[in-house]
Amino acid sequence: MHYAAGQANRLGNRASNQDRCLVLESDGAVLLVIADGMGGHARGDLAAQACVDTLSRQFRARQGLEDPAQFLREAFREAHRTIQRVGQAQKPPIEPLTTVVACVIQDGVAHWAHVGDSRAYLIRNGQVALRTRDHTRVAEMVESGMLTEQQARLHPLRNHVSLCLGSKPQPPPVTLGPAIYLLPGDILLLCSDGLWSAVSEKSLTRMLDAEDLPRALESLTAAAERASYPQSDNVSGVALRWESSRDAQSIAPQTDNDTQPAAPSPDQTSHDPLDRAIADINEALAEYEHEMLGK
Repeated sequence: MHYAAGQANRLGNRASNQDRCLVLESDGAVLLVIADGMGGHARGDLAAQACVDTLSRQFRARQGLEDPAQFLREAFREAHRTIQRVGQAQKPPIEPLTTVVACVIQDGVAHWAHVGDSRAYLIRNGQVALRTRDHTRVAEMVESGMLTEQQARLHPLRNHVSLCLGSKPQPPPVTLGPAIYLLPGDILLLCSDGLWSAVSEKSLTRMLDAEDLPRALESLTAAAERASYPQSDNVSGVALRWESSRDAQSIAPQTDNDTQPAAPSPDQTSHDPLDRAIADINEALAEYEHEMLGK
């Protein structure tokens, strides 16, 4: 695999940092994670750290991922249980909570999952091609047409998530995104709401369009921190620019009821990896149009 990756984390105007980031390569795959501990509850930092540690441990333990989407679902569920155990072990017991977004890149294919309002973006040719949809009441109102995106940014309930890890006895449902064949130059950005809520998508894509991706990400998080001063939240992001895979992916990734792979169209006859990737992303974008910003 050939890629460039970086991570950045800033305190903002908060007394403690409850965001956690991870970029980890193991056995031919890469794991990206952002966990944003919820500050309105006790020890959100504890929940975020337990989440990242669990995903890291689960990822290292797997010698190759037969089904990356299933891995993410199971790892999120295990993280939920770990957070609850950690909370109950405190004296007195507490209920730490966190949102999380994670992405596995394997064989040139990106698989992502999320719970809450930490986001994943796919940036292609300088534009946001796809992103996760927040698990918030405000996001539901935008999707139904009750609010515009601009109104949502100012809504008093914009930070109230409807799903997170650590809260209820049973793990929450995990949203799986489409499996996407990556093209050279594609950028994956995972970030906390402290980043995406403070900068426009135009600024986000423009600032990441730089040769030195880690430095660009540092500049982006600093800009988000300045833009929301003096009420800046913790600001975190991990970014990866895909360059190439050693072996072209020739078999479409597996699917289940919760995720749709970017499968080739029936009339596609070319076996060129680039042609296939273009057809794949076009089909995935059509299927997931309702999750794109502004749709």
